Amino acid sequence: MLMESKPKVSGISIDVKSLSHANLMTVIQELRGSNHPELFKSAQKELVERLKLKGFNNKKIAEILVANVYGVAKKKVIAEEWADALGITKKEFLQLIGKG
Repeated sequence: MLMESKPKVSGISIDVKSLSHANLMTVIQELRGSNHPELFKSAQKELVERLKLKGFNNKKIAEILVANVYGVAKKKVIAEEWADALGITKKEFLQLIGKG
């Protein structure tokens, strides 16, 4: 399945593939909870792809995402936000971090 790498936000096209790692993280942080879920998801998937190219597996990525996050409820929110980008279910994400 080909994913659109330039989601449109209010008529603006953003090519997440061309962003630096730092700018990609900024986009993800700024779009969390915004009215632009398609761009948020596209940026997440791009980040996951980059990490996997560097040798990170789903377990390591999930562990990084919940590092320094305290409380199961907060970790469940992260699982909900990121499971799709990893290509797994929320339940599988929670199992990867030992909370499933």
